[in-house]
Amino acid sequence: MKIVLISSSIRIQRNSHRVALLLQQKINGTGKFESNIIDLKEESIPLFQERYIDMADPPPNLKAISEELKSADGIIFITPEYNGSISAALKSLIDIYGSAEFADKPIGVAAVSTGALGGIRAALSLQQIILGINAYPFPRMLLTGEVTKQVDEMGKIVIPGIEVKIEGFLTPFLGFVEKLKKIDQFIYEEFKT
Repeated sequence: MKIVLISSSIRIQRNSHRVALLLQQKINGTGKFESNIIDLKEESIPLFQERYIDMADPPPNLKAISEELKSADGIIFITPEYNGSISAALKSLIDIYGSAEFADKPIGVAAVSTGALGGIRAALSLQQIILGINAYPFPRMLLTGEVTKQVDEMGKIVIPGIEVKIEGFLTPFLGFVEKLKKIDQFIYEEFKT
């Protein structure tokens, strides 16, 4: 099964990407799931002007991202908290694709801050946005405060205590993805013509 991680900070001195790298290592280490990172810093997502489905000639990277999102069994948004909300790059990505790529997908939220609260306001905001794109928000969120003290730039754990927090989010999220996949398969088999 495939999990797509969306690393949404495009800042030069970004910290949330550390958590994206850590989650990727953990997911790929399960032997049951694989993960890819869509790094919005590398993708240069344009500011929202038009929905992807309405673009006459979308840039090639937007087509590749669309295919990646559609093929995902689950998605995790990793966002910093900027002024009490999510990154502009992530909001633009969500607005460009809307429910066409995200609908009926289980989506987890990981928020990051250098302060103690771990991006809670951004995470809560993102949960509401996920409902707006007809996806399934996973109710448990991964909040990583003081991230630079807990995870290094390569996604390696600095303080062992974060391991429990990561597993407390990731294990049930992956279970959530599996359960929704089984329900989808059951419905497909039950109602196919």
